[in-house]
Amino acid sequence: MARPRLARLEAPLRVAAALVGTLPVAVLSSVCLARVVPLSEGARGTLGFSLVVPLWVAAMCVAFLARNAARAWGVCAALTAALAAIVYGAPL
Repeated sequence: MARPRLARLEAPLRVAAALVGTLPVAVLSSVCLARVVPLSEGARGTLGFSLVVPLWVAAMCVAFLARNAARAWGVCAALTAALAAIVYGAPL
């Protein structure tokens, strides 16, 4: 009985992972890029701000390639944790 319920939730959970789970990945990766690019402070801010949407779309496309929803959410969580550790943990 539990198997058909999980099978019915697989597609909505993958869509949720692609839409919701990839947003922190895109934001944190643009912050990481903005911190390391050798430009002026204003140019780095503009670059980081303007890269959020393309990175989010790219992350959504990659999330839809996951085999199942658990793997999509797991990759999103792992990337978010790693990028958050880089952004908030490493002083530059």
